[in-house]
Amino acid sequence: MPLLTPPDILPEAMRYLLRAVLAHRKARCPKPELLALVAPVGLTEAMRPLDSDKDGDPDVDNTAASGQLIAERSLSALISLGFVALDGVDVTATEVALGHWRTAQAVTAASFSRQLRSQIWRIAATDVSNDGDARVGDLVNALAVLFAAREPLRPFEFETGAGRRFADAQTQWFGAHKRDWPVTNYTQFLPLCRWAPYLGLAQPISVRSLVADASRALLEDLVDLPQKRFRADEFVAECGERLPISDGGPRSLWKADDSQELSPGLSMSLCQLEAAGHLTLPPPESDTDTMVVTLGVAGEPTRISHINWHPRTAAGEGS
Repeated sequence: MPLLTPPDILPEAMRYLLRAVLAHRKARCPKPELLALVAPVGLTEAMRPLDSDKDGDPDVDNTAASGQLIAERSLSALISLGFVALDGVDVTATEVALGHWRTAQAVTAASFSRQLRSQIWRIAATDVSNDGDARVGDLVNALAVLFAAREPLRPFEFETGAGRRFADAQTQWFGAHKRDWPVTNYTQFLPLCRWAPYLGLAQPISVRSLVADASRALLEDLVDLPQKRFRADEFVAECGERLPISDGGPRSLWKADDSQELSPGLSMSLCQLEAAGHLTLPPPESDTDTMVVTLGVAGEPTRISHINWHPRTAAGEGS
């Protein structure tokens, strides 16, 4: 199941479904019971406006129908990503899930975000079949566009609004035909605006616009990196190993005009990490062997030769 289609998949609903499975004996729960726990049928009356109990009110069933649909689609996504499996009428936690969490309480938003991101990268990197691309390809390619598009300080919208148009950006890498784009319409763009911030790869500007920023993902995924002074190219390579859409990563779309130029998404992320005190981008030691931070603002480009890595606190919660 593609993660941007249908648009009813919610990462937080996926987390609550997984918590509900782990709360049951032997991490096994009948599917109807699981869906009822997350989206109870009685939710309709509880959420119904006071004057909506009149006969013929078209909005009477919208809340329950929407909740049930979100639960069903989010469960399908959990199955597709390998966190749970269907065994007859039961939903069971897989070794992927049990390897990280043993209790429902352990599935925090922070830990689920990290493992969700890791699983998406794993599928994108190791499953080169059409099945693997069908599961995560739309999201991974859309994130790669977000990371490679210039002027990262300008928010992306889909086709309208004051920001950049994501529809236009996709043509640079996927051509002019919509059928070839990872995000073909506004309905798919809204899930991207949910997924990217949840995975720590973007900052939302509104519910329908965002900018690239993988500072949270990098802070969490570089947790094993020693605190020291790195050559800029070494640090960039470390980022590409952990973040496949980043410079040098297997799913990166970035092709610099100058081999020294960092991608806009990585540039934005490094600047955010510096602003938060987790690293320093000191002036270059020489005019050679430098890399260029690319934010698309007027003035002289920022050149760096080294990056001082000194994360201030442990990243996130326990896994």
